Amino acid sequence: MSDMPANNIKELVASYTHRERPRSPQEVLARYNQALMAYKELCFTSGDVREQKLTTYNEIKILGWVLGKAEKNIIKDIGEHSNKMFYGAVLD
Repeated sequence: MSDMPANNIKELVASYTHRERPRSPQEVLARYNQALMAYKELCFTSGDVREQKLTTYNEIKILGWVLGKAEKNIIKDIGEHSNKMFYGAVLD
């Protein structure tokens, strides 16, 4: 850490001292639902949106984990908001 410039160390310390407040479960759930709607829109969009879909997919999974959802339930939610079926996925 001694090879880091002093400005980077100051920025790092500042980022730890000025953190955002933790999000409430309601805020996380709202963002989860927004991400699902964004994913649905991307699925029905023509053109090359592969990278955006992947980013949104990953965001949905992370938010689902934060909410304590089971992996299969997250995948089920994503599948319901997709224009394609997940092959090999066991959805209850």
